[in-house]
Amino acid sequence: MLFLCIAAAGADGPRYVYEIRESAATKDDPWSMNMGIVAEAARLYSPVSFSKSGRRVSIALDTTLSFSLTRSADIERSDTRTLVRHEVLFKGDPMLPKATKRSTIRFSLSDIVKKGGPYAGSPLMFALRKAIEGSPYRSGRAWIISSAYDEAGRFTIIVALAKE
Repeated sequence: MLFLCIAAAGADGPRYVYEIRESAATKDDPWSMNMGIVAEAARLYSPVSFSKSGRRVSIALDTTLSFSLTRSADIERSDTRTLVRHEVLFKGDPMLPKATKRSTIRFSLSDIVKKGGPYAGSPLMFALRKAIEGSPYRSGRAWIISSAYDEAGRFTIIVALAKE
């Protein structure tokens, strides 16, 4: 299972993609080490279009990014999973719409593993969906402004929303 999260480290500098790997996963699997991270990072960092109808949320990617994976480090390890931080360099930032609302989503690593449901696989997607679900907008665009993982095992993710 792959969990990914991106943190802004500076406007023109690297960003960090956090991956939570199940212990049973092969550490040197080229798909999860490269293609899976790259695809997920582009999808989660770019603004997405969303629409809500009742409790149903639809999300569509409408931006592409070019970036490279530079280095990786294990941050935390348990019997069942490892949190890995990957440094990613983006080649040009996407044009972002003007945010009309910001939402700060906080949760622990254990919270997302236990209560994340279908989005337990990705801290950024979990936070993005929580922000969209909690917003008054029926449609719009959403993107991650920043993401952090602290030594206490907590994610803090700031999501921007723009009303359509």
